[in-house]
Amino acid sequence: VCTGTDMKLLRPSSPESHYETLQHLYQGCQVVQGNLELTYLPPNADTAFLKDIKEVQGYVLIAENQVSRLELQSLRIIRGTQLFQDRYALAVVGNAGPAGTPGLRQLGMRHLTEILKGGVHIERNPQLCFQETIIWSDILHRHNEFRGDIRVDSTRSRSCPDCWALCSEGHCWGEGPQDCQT
Repeated sequence: VCTGTDMKLLRPSSPESHYETLQHLYQGCQVVQGNLELTYLPPNADTAFLKDIKEVQGYVLIAENQVSRLELQSLRIIRGTQLFQDRYALAVVGNAGPAGTPGLRQLGMRHLTEILKGGVHIERNPQLCFQETIIWSDILHRHNEFRGDIRVDSTRSRSCPDCWALCSEGHCWGEGPQDCQT
């Protein structure tokens, strides 16, 4: 169990120490008490320190990053005890990176099966693929009052590969056989 953060989109005073702080907070962590805010990560950031996170009590904010991938493949549940902008349990916003950097290319949250409270907001991620192939309504809990609050923008500046051929009706988090939405 580790402590989350509540910085929203506040720009860190030192990007280097911000990255080190995130590494220190989440290395080996399985349950985040609070929010998981991944912001302002540089293009070459190693995000393997996120690989053990299975549960987030608050919201997940992925914003203003230049990194191309995040190791959130173990994340199973977002409880939404706190919400970003009072309505979103998952917000993925502005992960473009300056010209010449890849920006976020896929979410890869292949084990995410439940959002108990809060909606989903995904926009301004020009390199991001597969977000529109996910059936978000299957992930949002049936008693979630924000169930209709799903905004998924798929405007991008690159062409995306298809889901693996055997993924059910083309719903996936990525192009590999392990990335099918379950």
